[in-house]
Amino acid sequence: MADSSIVTLRLPKSLLQRADALIPTLRANSEIFVVGRLSRSVVLRLAVLRGLETMESTAPKASAAKTAKKRGKH
Repeated sequence: MADSSIVTLRLPKSLLQRADALIPTLRANSEIFVVGRLSRSVVLRLAVLRGLETMESTAPKASAAKTAKKRGKH
């Protein structure tokens, strides 16, 4: 992660507990490959990545949103 930034987030304890609970499951998953230790931080990075992928796939495309705005202005 050479091109990364530190981000500080305040998260509820329940969310951190859920991330911690996923560690053994992810460790046993052969589709997940992590260099080094599988930690809470790694689980949270994966969660953010997958969440963003899901949000991007369901969000309207930028050009479609611009077209809809233009249509609404007439």
